[in-house]
Amino acid sequence: MADDLDKKMEPEITDVPEEAKDVVKESASVVEATEEKAAAVAEKAAEAPAAATAAVAAASAEASKKATKEAEAAAKAAKKAEEQAAKEAAKQEAARAKEEEKARAAKEKAEAKIEKKRQKKAAQQALIDACPPQYRPVSTSKYFWLAFLSAIPFIGFIATLLLSIAGRNRNVKNFERAILAYYIIAFIICLIAIIVVGVCLPQPVRDAVLLSFDKIGGAFTFG
Repeated sequence: MADDLDKKMEPEITDVPEEAKDVVKESASVVEATEEKAAAVAEKAAEAPAAATAAVAAASAEASKKATKEAEAAAKAAKKAEEQAAKEAAKQEAARAKEEEKARAAKEKAEAKIEKKRQKKAAQQALIDACPPQYRPVSTSKYFWLAFLSAIPFIGFIATLLLSIAGRNRNVKNFERAILAYYIIAFIICLIAIIVVGVCLPQPVRDAVLLSFDKIGGAFTFG
């Protein structure tokens, strides 16, 4: 009976190791699957910071590239503004130099004109000084006052007669002689007119002419 019991139990005992192996295999499969999942999760977890880092790096590179472009654009604008400022400064400097050159030329021209006049005046004065006293030129103002003196009735005639005869300066003497010639011509014309009026004209016409001469003489009389 014991042998029969042993026989009955024998297959069950022999089956246990097979089941244990299956269990172990399933456990191993589960463990492998778990490890694979864990490895996948770990890989994803490892990839996530790398992707984030790559994204940040890409964003940084893009931002850096954009900043570089903006810096280049700003540098170009600054360079252009500097060139424009340099052109404006050069233009203003050229205009200022031109104005200075123009002012200098005008100043030199004025100084040359003044110097020319001074030299001409000095040359004329040298010629005047070289002339003898009786032949020296007479100024315009002196001629004016001589003519004014000669126009005074009676006194002017006497002054004209004296200066035309006894004048020291040859030019003054010639001027007074010319005025004396006018006096003589006027006297002759008046004498002829008196003769014509006194002899040829009737009495009423003669009186009218004499009255006219009297009025004309009164108009030229001083005082």
